Amino acid sequence: MKKYLFLIAFSITTITIYAQESKYYLGISYGKSFPIGDFASDDFSNSDAGFSKIGNKLDIYAGNVLSENLTFTLVFRYQNFDTDIDALLNTLETNNPETNFTGISEAWKTYSFLAGIAYKLTIGEKFSLYPRLGLGPMLVTNPQFSITSTNENTNTDVDRSSENGLGLGYELGIGLKRDLGKHFCLMPTFTFSSGFVTIPHVETTIDNTVTTSNSKPKIITFNLGLSLAYKF
Repeated sequence: MKKYLFLIAFSITTITIYAQESKYYLGISYGKSFPIGDFASDDFSNSDAGFSKIGNKLDIYAGNVLSENLTFTLVFRYQNFDTDIDALLNTLETNNPETNFTGISEAWKTYSFLAGIAYKLTIGEKFSLYPRLGLGPMLVTNPQFSITSTNENTNTDVDRSSENGLGLGYELGIGLKRDLGKHFCLMPTFTFSSGFVTIPHVETTIDNTVTTSNSKPKIITFNLGLSLAYKF
């Protein structure tokens, strides 16, 4: 009889502890995005050069613990990258030593909504690693820029429009989790993100002559930042 009472008491205790475990979390992360490859290139001869500087990123994320090791994740990410207009102007002046160039440029902006899976690797009592991947829609706004060139005989104006393009974004990386008591935890992530995006109807105007084309930027970034989540 005592044996059965012990099993009943143990089962109730186990169920209670399991029910009290946090199954959901909601958090925010702010940090840096580092452009990679063509997106960071300032080579004027590279048609895919993005001339992007190190940018800022803001994540609002959530998770649902599906099992002991699997977590369903959602991430909304905003990224902003200033463009290195000085590098572009210097390249133009190097290639055209008798011409002066001035210009202004806006920033790249990306918006991603990614759903994915994270796999838990327990390192210690309060510390875990989470290899993760995500996939979802991605909206990109290319920077508008304007360049004016002058020499003794002529002036040339070049303008490029800012447009929006929708595509498929993805991320791959690893997350960390460090519990800070019952409800709070640190959850930084270190991820590579990119996407397949076409920006239609980008207009390039050179002295009143307009050319319209579709842009397919190669946006690849490495992202990291400070993060705090609430478990419930």
